[in-house]
Amino acid sequence: GCLSLSVLGQKKRELSTPVSVSYMLPKISFKVEVTMERVKLIPGPFRQYAEQQLGIGPDINAAGEEWELKDIRIIPQALPDTKNIYSVTTTGEYAGICLNLTPEGFLSGVNGSQNSADAEKEVFYIVPKDNKEQKIDYVRFGVRSTLKEVLDSNFSMIEVEGEMRRVWDPIERYVLKEEKDYVKEITDEIFNIRKKRLDLLSGVSSSGPATREALKELDALEKDYLSLFMGKKVKERVKREFVYVPQKEDESVTLFRFSKTSGITAKNNVSAEPYVIEVKNVILPPKENDSAHKPVIGVTYRVPAVADLVLTCGNKSVITERCIIPQLGYTKIFPLDVINNEGISIDFYPRYGSLKSVKKNR
Repeated sequence: GCLSLSVLGQKKRELSTPVSVSYMLPKISFKVEVTMERVKLIPGPFRQYAEQQLGIGPDINAAGEEWELKDIRIIPQALPDTKNIYSVTTTGEYAGICLNLTPEGFLSGVNGSQNSADAEKEVFYIVPKDNKEQKIDYVRFGVRSTLKEVLDSNFSMIEVEGEMRRVWDPIERYVLKEEKDYVKEITDEIFNIRKKRLDLLSGVSSSGPATREALKELDALEKDYLSLFMGKKVKERVKREFVYVPQKEDESVTLFRFSKTSGITAKNNVSAEPYVIEVKNVILPPKENDSAHKPVIGVTYRVPAVADLVLTCGNKSVITERCIIPQLGYTKIFPLDVINNEGISIDFYPRYGSLKSVKKNR
């Protein structure tokens, strides 16, 4: 018991082991999401019969693609700046200094309340539907058998009224239908659908819900049959993502090239339209002359730049957005002895590494 009391009564010794905590300043990157619509042009297998059977030429004569740009979204994201890694080290008599860090290692506060960083966003991956329909299968539209009956010539000798006569006795067999058989069959179906539609429209209760539903089904069926002659278009959404990290002002970067016949193409394809992104009109607070000050130990933070993020296509401005870009600014140091001696607490914007508030604790 006496030994325990003597130990407790001793003066707290100074720490000789240095305690170091590292943190990083962020930089802003921009994720660019490009949404396009691709239209596949699929020619009909009976397009050469369209004029003969229907009296009109086909809409699509050859396979191809048509692309249209639908949407461009620019999403800022904070990334660790590996060129700006710092540490705070304490030695000697320990005085409590609390550093608040985000999961990425960004500084969010010193001796202050725990700043709530932006919540982690859930990541979803949606598997794109790859429509593999490259041609129109006319067999699946048929409502009859794929076989047709063929009568082979066959003659038998039969006694008729006491006299032997040569009589035709056909032999029935079935073979697969040829293309011309399907053309005739489906052409008949198209005109049959049109006759049914006319009968329904001329009926007494042509405005009833059952009639409207029947007309709707007939329209859809006729559209499918006509596509065998006229061709069809298949639409799908395609999304591509690009990342842009600003390095300096007025630096133009070709983000992607877009063509209405091929979508997003290689950056060296000069026949496609270039979409160029750059940072303009950078504004920075005045920087103090640090040459007159001695180097100090402290917490390094950002003085971020504000600039216009501009996306252009040729001479046309597509997007102009005012943004905070920390890596185009400069860094400053808040002295550690001032924080410690004056009991100061500091809050930062973790996303930009810049000051949010500085206050003296009571």
